Amino acid sequence: MGGGIKDKYIFVEQVSMLVKQIPAMTGLNFVTAGIIAVILLGDVPNQIPLLWFAGVALYSGVRFWHYSSVKREKITVDNVVSHARFFVGFSFVSGVIWGFIGIVLPISDNPFVLILSATLLCGMVAGSVSYLSIYKPAYYAYAIPCVAPLAIRCLLDGNEMLVAIGILLFLFLGVNLFNSRMAQVNVLKGINLVLENKELIERLRHEKSKADMARSLADDNNEAKSRFLAAASHDLRQPLHAMGFFVEAMMHEKNPVKIQDLVKKVAQTSEALRNLLGSLLDISKIESGGIEPHRTHFILNEILVEIMQEFSEQAKEKGLRLNFKPCSQTVYSDKDMLGRIIRNLISNAVRYTDKGYVNVSWEVESAYVMIHIADSGAGISEADRQDIFREFFQVKGDHQKNGRGLGLGLSIVDGLSRLLDHPLMMHSDVGIGSVFSIRVPQGNLSKVVSETPELNIWSGDTCARTIVLTNEDTSRESISGIMRHWGHQVADFTTIEDALAFLKTDGFDPDLVISDIILRDGSGIEAVAAIQELHGHSLPGIVMTGDGDDRVVEQLRTKGLSVLQKPVQPAKLRSMVTYLVRGEEWQI
Repeated sequence: MGGGIKDKYIFVEQVSMLVKQIPAMTGLNFVTAGIIAVILLGDVPNQIPLLWFAGVALYSGVRFWHYSSVKREKITVDNVVSHARFFVGFSFVSGVIWGFIGIVLPISDNPFVLILSATLLCGMVAGSVSYLSIYKPAYYAYAIPCVAPLAIRCLLDGNEMLVAIGILLFLFLGVNLFNSRMAQVNVLKGINLVLENKELIERLRHEKSKADMARSLADDNNEAKSRFLAAASHDLRQPLHAMGFFVEAMMHEKNPVKIQDLVKKVAQTSEALRNLLGSLLDISKIESGGIEPHRTHFILNEILVEIMQEFSEQAKEKGLRLNFKPCSQTVYSDKDMLGRIIRNLISNAVRYTDKGYVNVSWEVESAYVMIHIADSGAGISEADRQDIFREFFQVKGDHQKNGRGLGLGLSIVDGLSRLLDHPLMMHSDVGIGSVFSIRVPQGNLSKVVSETPELNIWSGDTCARTIVLTNEDTSRESISGIMRHWGHQVADFTTIEDALAFLKTDGFDPDLVISDIILRDGSGIEAVAAIQELHGHSLPGIVMTGDGDDRVVEQLRTKGLSVLQKPVQPAKLRSMVTYLVRGEEWQI
């Protein structure tokens, strides 16, 4: 047998097939031996057939005993060699017992005994081909001692007839040995085919199992997507619904104070809608794999201070103590993603805590920094601890309380933490509060690159002649209107062709181009390039895109263009326009 694992399993199958036939073949040998012994009782001394039959009976008893022990022990790759050796040994003993007839029976002066012996032994050898050839060493061990003694005795006798019989017996033995070899080849082919069929069935079963799992996962995803879209549709309609009533009220309101209050509510509703869309885009990018971490070394305090400032007023309005432990530790992570995780955890803590505190702390564990956000809120029950990371899930009763959010924050936290490979842990006691912890690898202080802080609102806009290109009339009018309100000169168009025709005839020398990523006759990249080529010099360009794919954003930046993700916040647009027109580098 070969050393391959498949050859070993074929060997196991060979020996197993032999073992299964032991009872039938041993029983048949015993019955045949009994009949032969009875026939010989009148032609040879009685002690010869009786002693010979006693030997067959003893052998048969031992054989059955060994078979019963083999049945209890399954034949495996580890023990198959020892079982095969036992089988070959028993086959040899059986051949010797039958070959004994050819040695002790009187064949020279009794033709009947000669014919009986030759016929009997040849029949036993021929009959065992189909059985023992499953494993040819076992057949050889049986056939050779079974026929060879009689054949040798005939050759040595000197009688021409006996010599001829001896030669014929050896020829008969050789033919059967060859047949045994060929029979084993066919047996091995059959076993190999059976194993291949089993492997094929197993592969098909495995593929079916994978297909069933994939189908089940697809069904679960479709069901989750349906729930997601239904919840998203509802939550998107809510601020739009409220905004419609606020706008309608503004159209009929005369009191300036009430108008200002309505404007404030419209702005708040718009911000809520923008936050929801941003969260939906974040979840979409996480699930689609369209977002990749850009890890850097930075001091954790840089993002903690900024985030704490964001929530200080909100916590103060609710009467909460917002405690913060400054951190000088360096971490290695994606700064924006880690900031989003901490921001969402603090936002949830402040939102769902009615009294008491929200603590932000940290500690060093081995080569990691553990960041803890603890609160004295209502806590999370055991039943809800897995579900809180699902999209739009809210603890029972929270959705009925005003301003309790949309149930997306922890889903984003879970997705980003898995993407960054930052383990997220939670401990919560109902009625006492919750602690969320995230483990972040420590960074190298020598690799920290200082960044210019982002500036948002400033005093004193710089007037700019601006080309605005968008497909949608409402978007174009709103952007152009707010730009003019800020003191800029604006020319707006829907196509690159119209913009170029205007610039060729009007003498308008732009300082800036603001364009959608997709236009009716090209792209924002092509629009900026065409206007730059027309004027023969470089000018800044801002491209607005709703595509969350990092590759698209990277492509725009490699072209030297600034990027704003939709929905665009007016303050960010104003900040970017001023810095670009002043000739300063915009930091994102």
